[in-house]
Amino acid sequence: MSLLSPTRLRIQKEAIVRLTRSLKGTGLITVSPGQEVSPSDVVGTASVSGGFRVVSLADLLGVGPSDVEKYLRRAVGQRIYKGELLAYKSSFLKGKKIIVSPTDGVLDFLNPKTGELRLRFLPKKQDLPAGVYGIVEVIDRQKGQVVIRTQASLVFGMFGSGRVRDGTLHVVTKRDEFLEKKLILPTLGEQILVGGSLIFKDAITAAISAGVNGMITRGINAKDYRGMSGGKLIFPKKSENDIGISIVVCEGFGSIPIGEDIYEILSSFDDKFVSIDGDRGIIYLPSFQSQSMTKVRTTKLPPLKESETIRYVGGENNLEEITVGLRVRIIGNSYPGNQGRIISLDQAETLIPSGVRAFMATVETKRYRLKIPVANLEIIL
Repeated sequence: MSLLSPTRLRIQKEAIVRLTRSLKGTGLITVSPGQEVSPSDVVGTASVSGGFRVVSLADLLGVGPSDVEKYLRRAVGQRIYKGELLAYKSSFLKGKKIIVSPTDGVLDFLNPKTGELRLRFLPKKQDLPAGVYGIVEVIDRQKGQVVIRTQASLVFGMFGSGRVRDGTLHVVTKRDEFLEKKLILPTLGEQILVGGSLIFKDAITAAISAGVNGMITRGINAKDYRGMSGGKLIFPKKSENDIGISIVVCEGFGSIPIGEDIYEILSSFDDKFVSIDGDRGIIYLPSFQSQSMTKVRTTKLPPLKESETIRYVGGENNLEEITVGLRVRIIGNSYPGNQGRIISLDQAETLIPSGVRAFMATVETKRYRLKIPVANLEIIL
């Protein structure tokens, strides 16, 4: 008698894929189609606005909001540099009050109702590195994008949310720990964070505020995911929603440790450049070995317009016969998330405590030998 179990491709190593690198502002692409690039090569340069800073001049000068303008020593719209005189007030009783600019910038706007001055930071030149070993395939100068053919390992999550984003991978917790708000530090901006068993809504909010680009975790509460996916549990289909951060959930709803196989490969890419596609639930881990260029040069992908409709099969469930020696993951209520190999299969059904008769498999993990109903196993491809 054949016993069937669902299969799931979780990791695909050394695949040839396309990654898109995008300028963060108006700028110039500096490479050409067919050009080979390495991770540190600059593929474009952009002028990026650094935001703004608000200075409460009324409080600093000790005057009413409507009186601030007459003490300014620069006109609104003018450029000013850090340390230069911004405002000055002299009083016989209180002496002099000298206010200097806290940063380089432009006097952008003075609010007469609050006495606050908005200093817009000067645009900064920002180079866009290739981030990978690869070959430039397509350039879109209007969008400021470069499409690079490269080699990468792919990790297929169960679902997620958000557009394609990239950044430096940072493993924040152990595989069995929660990714909590207190772990989201301001210094983690533009990074891709890896958490353990569960991520909470307040941690996602804190990450957005800190400018984090993406988060990878084992699980999420159904209520929190519903808020990210437009009010519906769109599982396992893509959500096509973006809340300002990209999230990939690797195992499903609830709290169990992230799979050993996924956590291990993510940990090996700690502090390296990666890319994630939240809506498709895919993590791209580019190769940092120059030897990968041999495969990149000799592997051709379908034309871009055709490949845009191609979807990877990772995460999709098919049924296969379960046999001794297969690597499996436990998906039932007992020992969920543990992984191991089948070392034996019972030939007769066993009455389990729930009152159901089931065929049992003996699974050897790193720590235990477990008797598990075959129906509670998933084959890892």
